[in-house]
Amino acid sequence: MFPPVREAPVGLRRKVPAVAVFLALASLLMSLPVLATTVRRLGMEEIVGAADTIVEGRVLSIRSFWQDRLIYTEVIVAVGRTLKGPRADTVRFVQLGGRVDGPVPLETTVPGAPIYRVGDEAYFFLEPGRPGDRIVVGLFQGHVPLRRDAQGEYVGAGSARRSPAQFEEEIRRHMAGQKQDRTGGGP
Repeated sequence: MFPPVREAPVGLRRKVPAVAVFLALASLLMSLPVLATTVRRLGMEEIVGAADTIVEGRVLSIRSFWQDRLIYTEVIVAVGRTLKGPRADTVRFVQLGGRVDGPVPLETTVPGAPIYRVGDEAYFFLEPGRPGDRIVVGLFQGHVPLRRDAQGEYVGAGSARRSPAQFEEEIRRHMAGQKQDRTGGGP
């Protein structure tokens, strides 16, 4: 004959499914990829060199949309001044991340990516991205906000406070140096 079947105590019967669920969830979470954003710090010379378009302008519109199973945000800027690239009344660029409402509300963010608001003024350093799209150089590094306080307009790029004229002169110096280096006229 068979030995008698003994039932597990009531408390143990409740713990076994909970432990199994916990272990299943833990193994699932450990198998998911961990995503991170790493951005190499660029100097102003590298930012200017990577950009084929540099403008000072004001954000006119922001629109997020789905494309290829990812959310992107399109930003359109009214151009005040063009420092590099073709002159245009507006420039358009895209950035990974944003918020869409359909089919269900969903928001994705990229750590370190700028957050744009209609009316914000800044310098935008743009480079080619995916075919037909432009992106900001170096994620956040190619977006330099133009600020105002009691002392006037200023750019807080890097650790120094500079007037827009000083900042633009620095950009022009870097562009002139790059032209010399490309033609062999540099050191």
